[in-house]
Amino acid sequence: MKKYGLGIDMGGTHTAVGLTDDLRILDRIEFATKIGEGIPNYVDRLKEYTEELLSRNGLGISDIGSAGMGVPGNVNLETGMVEYANNLGFNNVPFRDMVSNALGIPVNLDNDANLAAMGEYLLGKSSKSSFILVTLGTGVGCGIILNGKIYRGINFAEGEVGHMTIKYDGITCNCGRKGCFEAYASAKALVKMACDAMQSHPECALWKYSTINGKAVFDAAESGDEIIKNVISEYTTLLSEGLLNVINLLQPQEIAIGGGISARADLFLPEVIDKVRAKVYSRNSAKNTVIRAAEFGNDAGIVGAACGDRLH
Repeated sequence: MKKYGLGIDMGGTHTAVGLTDDLRILDRIEFATKIGEGIPNYVDRLKEYTEELLSRNGLGISDIGSAGMGVPGNVNLETGMVEYANNLGFNNVPFRDMVSNALGIPVNLDNDANLAAMGEYLLGKSSKSSFILVTLGTGVGCGIILNGKIYRGINFAEGEVGHMTIKYDGITCNCGRKGCFEAYASAKALVKMACDAMQSHPECALWKYSTINGKAVFDAAESGDEIIKNVISEYTTLLSEGLLNVINLLQPQEIAIGGGISARADLFLPEVIDKVRAKVYSRNSAKNTVIRAAEFGNDAGIVGAACGDRLH
């Protein structure tokens, strides 16, 4: 009997559940994460939405051959424990067992950026030996592929570039440190910068939006609003500083920028690339890291989760 994949991509704001056939997404369903309402409540809603997704495709949980879930935090692959996830408030949560028991099927749990990097790598049929995906969302995530395998570190906690500092005495991050890259370069940080700027500028185009999110910020910039264009320029400086640290450390062949705002990469990524090229330590080298927008958006996280351990 044919078996399908189930990929769950949990973000700080939204969760996507996808039904897959190898690398192809057949159907998906999304819902608000709302982890503040409690972990048991979240798991119950995840079960409901998963069952709805399967039902509308004429399937049951017994038709799933492999299932995986990405979580924005440090996941111990041996124990299934989410040891720490600052944007979710998780500390040593036995999340794999909770989700597996609720769905009635074993679920592979991993860091969401690792799985998104795997999905981007597989969907793009990449042959690069060193590839990094940096995701810009509620936080800043990072999945690292070296020699064709996910690099994990000694405790499965690699890739937390969002929590390297770019300003040692800067904004307090909810991880407990000050000046974290995440506090300046996440999509959430961009929206905050834009909201702060508009407060002293009644002419700012953002005032006409009932909801101010990443889309509204880029729409305002595209309309020619100079206030927001300046905000984005400052944001590209901050984003480039963090990327420079990653490149100077690892010198990967390629870095892809993912997350929801990567859909508007044309409005910020060229400036980021210029700033990186001007400052990277290897500026005189014949070969340098290629920086591009991720090609597969949210599909990458779902496919990576459903694919299991292809790059483990």
